[in-house]
Amino acid sequence: MRTDEQPERRARRPRRLPRRRSDRVEALTTWVLCGLVAATLMATALVGGWVHAFASDRIRAEQSDRRPVPAVAVADAPVVPGDGGVGPTYGAVRWTAPDGSERTGSAQVPPLTKAGGAVTVWTDDRGDVVAPPLGSEFPLVMTATSVVFSLLAGFVLIVFAVLGERRLLDRLRAAEWGAGWRRVEPVWSGREDSGRR
Repeated sequence: MRTDEQPERRARRPRRLPRRRSDRVEALTTWVLCGLVAATLMATALVGGWVHAFASDRIRAEQSDRRPVPAVAVADAPVVPGDGGVGPTYGAVRWTAPDGSERTGSAQVPPLTKAGGAVTVWTDDRGDVVAPPLGSEFPLVMTATSVVFSLLAGFVLIVFAVLGERRLLDRLRAAEWGAGWRRVEPVWSGREDSGRR
């Protein structure tokens, strides 16, 4: 072997610090929590889509089954005080059913409607008075409400999961510190050599 030749050196990878058990558990639980957040977001999107489709179908069904019909108030409608103003007023009305028969019943009318005044009532296919169909804002309101509650439920679940993780990690770390202290304390306190004298 020539002196100017040097033995081939292997490239060394930098040494990694040893990982404690609590570090490995924390890495694992962090991935689990990230998966829980992703699952919560996906579930919220699915619930929101389902609720929006359900609410839209309900509006279409109500709009196809209900129709406005002109009616006449039979008696004067009173004013009913409600929360922060005038509440809904119901009065006796007369209308013509799809089969041509005259019908009389109670329906929601504007406050202070006089007898003989024209009003509009909503009827079904049989000519019975029903509530007006839901407004076009119904799917949006229902979707927003379901998304908010889904996110709140997911948030509560994640908070409890994080608190459980912290408690588990605190116990693991305390046990590791205790074991380390039991190994090191005799050397630091000088008790290790006291038995040999």
